[in-house]
Amino acid sequence: MVLSQFVESYRFWDVVTLWAQKQLQHEHIVARVLARGVMRGGLRMQSVDPRWTDPGTFELRGPLVPVPHLLFEEFVTKQDFEAWLKQLQMPLPSFWFAPEAG
Repeated sequence: MVLSQFVESYRFWDVVTLWAQKQLQHEHIVARVLARGVMRGGLRMQSVDPRWTDPGTFELRGPLVPVPHLLFEEFVTKQDFEAWLKQLQMPLPSFWFAPEAG
C-alpha cells in the first residue's frame, strides 16, 4: 500500500505534479485541466481566497495556472477529486487511490 493513499488533501500544485507523472503529461497541461475542472467542471477547491470557493467568480487566464507560487494556498481534497473524476468517468490515479479490485 502506498502511504499517499492516506493523505486527505494535497495542494493544487502537488496534485498537478503527481498526476502529471502518472499520466506522462506536461505539468502545465494537467494544471489547465484541473483549473478547468475547478472553474467549469465541478471540482471543488479548498482555499483562503473566496474567489476559488464561489463558482463563477474567478477566471483563469494566461500564465496564472503554470505558476505554482500563485496557487500555493489552494487545496484539493481526496473526496472532491474522486467525485470529479467519477463524474468524468476517468480512472482514479494510483498516487492517491488504491487500485480497484477487479
